[in-house]
Amino acid sequence: MEGDQLKPNPVPGPAPAGQPSSSSAPVITPEPPRKRPLLRTMKSDTEELFKTSRPSLSQMIGPADGGQRFFSSLSKKKKNSIVATVVALLLLGGGGFYVWRTSQQGGGSIIRPSKLVTPPPFFITETSRTITVKAQDRLQLFRLIRDTMKEQERYGSIKRLIIKLQDGETERFATIADLFNFYNIHPPERFLNFVDKNLMVFVYYGEEGSRFGFAVKALDPDRALLTMLNWEPALMSDFEAFFFGEIPGEMLDLFEDRTYRNIDWRLHKHSHDLDLDIGYLIFPAKNILVFTMSKAATESVINRLFEAR
Repeated sequence: MEGDQLKPNPVPGPAPAGQPSSSSAPVITPEPPRKRPLLRTMKSDTEELFKTSRPSLSQMIGPADGGQRFFSSLSKKKKNSIVATVVALLLLGGGGFYVWRTSQQGGGSIIRPSKLVTPPPFFITETSRTITVKAQDRLQLFRLIRDTMKEQERYGSIKRLIIKLQDGETERFATIADLFNFYNIHPPERFLNFVDKNLMVFVYYGEEGSRFGFAVKALDPDRALLTMLNWEPALMSDFEAFFFGEIPGEMLDLFEDRTYRNIDWRLHKHSHDLDLDIGYLIFPAKNILVFTMSKAATESVINRLFEAR
């Protein structure tokens, strides 16, 4: 036993060349330090973030209270300016949407009050006057027409009288039916069906005074003329108001045929001395029905209708 001595365990060392090592543990080589890019970009920062951790959405987009901290850091004046700008943009956007919506509901166009356009005259006149009355105010219409007839104008001249009627908030031009209603004139049945509604009222200024007249387009000239022929017995009484008190006491002949510049027309004289008559005709070129209270006025209108052809 003495001869047997304990020998220390040999310390393992590197195996000689060509022989395997007595230890099976792997050798770990440390990784070299990661190099950061010289120029930082969004791409490089994102790649670095995903390599080192798993970021959440709030980390990627930034702190949630960043905008609040920025707004709190502004001065009161800048805050008010920002708020005012936002409110103005909202109002402009809302107004634009309202206009667009209104145009869509109106069939693609914004509904605006229509502007009255005066119908063109059938013939040329030296002057014109526009009078506006309420739709039911007969006395005002009578007074304005009488005032127009009393105005001093050159002999032989004609003034157009444009009549506008106000009905509440609306306004329109008087039609021939309106004229008859104001003066309680009752035309023969269906007469208004043979003429257009657009009316041209005029005043002729002659040497013996002013005379009233009107013109309207005949839609059916033959029937309109036949209706006027049948109306002759009552024309004097129906249109008495248009003489404005100048009717003579005597009654002369009934209606008779007249011709002026190859235009046939009808005349009823009421006086030998005064130009107080009823004359009417249908001018064939444009089928214009003319009604006057004067022989001279009728011939003057015929001349002007020839010029207007």
